[in-house]
Amino acid sequence: MQAAPQSSDGGTGEDDEAIFAEINITPLTDIFLVLLIIFMVVSSSMVEAEKASSQTKGLQSERALQVQTPQGTGDSPLVPKDVVISILPDGTLFVDSDEVTMDTLGEKLASVKAAGNITRVVIRGDEAATYDLIMKVIARCRTAGLTDIALASRAAR
Repeated sequence: MQAAPQSSDGGTGEDDEAIFAEINITPLTDIFLVLLIIFMVVSSSMVEAEKASSQTKGLQSERALQVQTPQGTGDSPLVPKDVVISILPDGTLFVDSDEVTMDTLGEKLASVKAAGNITRVVIRGDEAATYDLIMKVIARCRTAGLTDIALASRAAR
């Protein structure tokens, strides 16, 4: 009879195989953490890039103003000479990036018209904003002498 080979610890060698049967998940965890960090950096840089591009155009993005425009089929892009009036759900008004009230809207639009180089007024109203408020803004635009008015919408998905 032949004896079973013995390992250095005095065993039969079967215990050594049991050690290698377990899966080491530390490298897998490291990979997931690195991917998570990469995702966080890329997503924050995309938000910063959107903010920077809207600031170079002199506009604030819809997300920055919390404006959720209704869906539509408009295909006319904004140009730098457009004046954008944003209407938030709570009724707050912005002309480009300046906050105004309904009382000072007419004065602001008159000063923008006096500065010249305006192609049109784009009203970017939140879908929760009241129809009455949007009509009042349009009336103030016409009173200020700005008659080329467009209503902004999101592209339907």
